[in-house]
Amino acid sequence: MQARMQAVSTWLTSGARPVAALLAGALGTWIGVRPALTAGTLLLLVPLVVLARSPIRALRQMPDPPAATLPSPPAARTSPPTMPTPALADNARQDRSPGGDAS
Repeated sequence: MQARMQAVSTWLTSGARPVAALLAGALGTWIGVRPALTAGTLLLLVPLVVLARSPIRALRQMPDPPAATLPSPPAARTSPPTMPTPALADNARQDRSPGGDAS
């Protein structure tokens, strides 16, 4: 789940870069380079303000997950988990050596 979340985050931030570059160029053309750089610097403070005002600041340890999502301990299971077996076609080739012909 963490890998999926990281992939989505990377995809969103990478995808926003061309749009941000276009907007930054338009803003620099419209109001000038120095004011555009100042505006960009001030926009970097927005996440800092959001985090400073959020309850994350007071968090000292990770909260416990809800009780319904906890998996059962392995000792509570009565039988070992079953592993699915791959299905082989009747005409599946058994010889997988490179360049070998199994005829």
